[in-house]
Amino acid sequence: MTQKTVSELAFEQFCDSKQIAWEPIPTEDATGSRTPDYFIFPSGVKIAAEIKEVTPNASEREQLRQYKETGLSTFGGTVGDRARSLISTAAKQLRTKAKGRYPAIVVIYNSDFMLRQHTEPHQIKAAMYGFDTIVLGLSPNMTQRPSLIDRKSGPGRMMTDQHNTTVSAVAVLDDMGLTLYHNLFAAIPLTPELFKEIAVRQFRLGSKRPGEFVEWVELE
Repeated sequence: MTQKTVSELAFEQFCDSKQIAWEPIPTEDATGSRTPDYFIFPSGVKIAAEIKEVTPNASEREQLRQYKETGLSTFGGTVGDRARSLISTAAKQLRTKAKGRYPAIVVIYNSDFMLRQHTEPHQIKAAMYGFDTIVLGLSPNMTQRPSLIDRKSGPGRMMTDQHNTTVSAVAVLDDMGLTLYHNLFAAIPLTPELFKEIAVRQFRLGSKRPGEFVEWVELE
């Protein structure tokens, strides 16, 4: 029997605390493809869930060591990269069981306060919908200051109307509970009411306004 990961145990404990029925899925299907971890049944609705965990890389382990020794550290990186990588792997596993059949969520477990920046809202937004990008207009002879044309989401997006539509939402599980970020392009969306008593907070991408970045809108 395969030993369960810390993130899987934490997810099971969370589901039990919220009285959400769950069942594990075998790690491979008949074709040998990797599958998601669980089916969960909030209010009786069947949802596929793949659990991923934020763990420190070599650079972060060194920074954590320095922090413990000196109380000082520096962290860097490309916004959304860690979440983007986890979503990419999870989406492939979710497709094997959920595509065209069930809603599906990627659950990113992050229990380390020092790594919390990887699952902050702007990191998840960049992973799902791309880097914030400023569009400038330049004068033909370059004698005038550049003018602002628009602010928009740019490269690095995991979610489009053609990509990863199986993923209904990305969730972050930490010591505060579960935060849910709905996928604007989900083929099978989740209704916010389904997680009303389960998620600490729920977000959906707001409407685009000329000259402004699109931001998360919290759902009541």
